[in-house]
Amino acid sequence: MKKLIAKIFGLHREETGDVNMGGILMMGIGMVFLAVGFIMFPIATTATDNILNYQYAGNATITAASYTGLTAITGITPLLILLGFISAAVITGFLGFKIMKSGAGSTKMSPGGLLLSGLSIVFIALGLIIFPVTLDGISSVYSNGGKGISASYTGLQPILLVTPMLVELAFVASAVISGFFGIKSISNAK
Repeated sequence: MKKLIAKIFGLHREETGDVNMGGILMMGIGMVFLAVGFIMFPIATTATDNILNYQYAGNATITAASYTGLTAITGITPLLILLGFISAAVITGFLGFKIMKSGAGSTKMSPGGLLLSGLSIVFIALGLIIFPVTLDGISSVYSNGGKGISASYTGLQPILLVTPMLVELAFVASAVISGFFGIKSISNAK
């Protein structure tokens, strides 16, 4: 009976071997990504709600909807963040499992890869939490005390209307790119 239970659960007293720390670390990092993703998600949704409900204090007619594409990008950002953290958790967990299964890998981890992965979280936090400050700055130029933009500034108004969307896309893209290269660097560490 003991041999049957040992066979079912993979418990073999007769077998000895090395523990592959690289695989264990990768799987642990995958769990950290998952945990941080679900911790950050309510913060991200609160920040995006603040962006979507934005009104400029100097001229209440200027809202998030005043800016080209901002509400659409802000509306999809929480989904992208959640999918990003889940993807990072799945990829690092799979890499850890692959290292454990094949025995290929080592205990050496890339500090640069860990730093890049951590920076992806910082870019998301900075992009969403500090973004209303950016909106206030752009709105102050756009409203100019409620008078609008001077006619002597050729082409400034269309650029100002699309700038918030571009800034938010830049933060999201930098989070995705740094996270991708961080995970890639971690998985290639030897």
